[in-house]
Amino acid sequence: MIRTHARAAPVNPLEERNLLSAEAVSRWAGLSLGWVEAVPDLSGSCDTAGHTLLAMLDCGRARAEFHYGHRSIERELGAGAIGLFTPGGHADVSRWRCDGVRRIMLQFDQARLDDTVLSEQFVRMPLRTEIEFHDDDLAGVLRAMVHEVAEGCPSGVLYAESLSLGVAMRLQQRAASRYAAPRERGRLSAAQSRRVEELVRVRLTQSLSIGELALAAGFSKTQFVRLFKNTFSCTPYQYILNARLQHARALVQDSTLPLASIAEDAGFSSQSHMTTAFLRAFGVTPGGLRRAP
Repeated sequence: MIRTHARAAPVNPLEERNLLSAEAVSRWAGLSLGWVEAVPDLSGSCDTAGHTLLAMLDCGRARAEFHYGHRSIERELGAGAIGLFTPGGHADVSRWRCDGVRRIMLQFDQARLDDTVLSEQFVRMPLRTEIEFHDDDLAGVLRAMVHEVAEGCPSGVLYAESLSLGVAMRLQQRAASRYAAPRERGRLSAAQSRRVEELVRVRLTQSLSIGELALAAGFSKTQFVRLFKNTFSCTPYQYILNARLQHARALVQDSTLPLASIAEDAGFSSQSHMTTAFLRAFGVTPGGLRRAP
């Protein structure tokens, strides 16, 4: 990669245009990322500033050249191509020739995830630099991240944390596959499930973090997310979103409360956020549901 960071810092306008405003990024509670529109020709030293960097072509095509001393590597890259660049051992120079390229760049900082179990796993099974690979699941998470930021982060902290942990867990799975490490197959116990469900019920209208849910169940964040998905067949964010939708739908149908009040009572960030969620889940807006016979 060229010398650049995945932080919210402005991108050099002579090189790339940042598609995420500083105001939108300031609301983002997940891993640092950028979404940039590349100019046709880019060149620079390859530097990840001591952190692991994920870079993905969101759209367009590019020809990349990486120079390691007297050795060079060339790649023809299309949409969905991902590069993973770990600290140390990088190319002295990289050159890019881009055609309609937008790139998503994410700074993978394990410390920000605050998960000791995950950190220990990466110590045992470290990530390694990969110039090009394709992973539809990881690409989907990265795209969800930048679209959430571009929309002003309406889904809140839990969604940002869930997506960031999703990146970490996918990278950990890739690393583990090289070591034939077993994947977590367990489930939450009945008592652990009840504690989590009760916490969600009590805090439905408030902000909840993965850390708080994991603490209630007695696990690290990544262990909890895996066990939760095995138990409920969805992510914690999806579970809480569904609980809020069911609560909001009941209020829409059985009360005369204003829709804005219902959105607040059900824990949505705004009425528009609730409306978008209703359309995706039920195929109708709250107003349309209330008017239905």
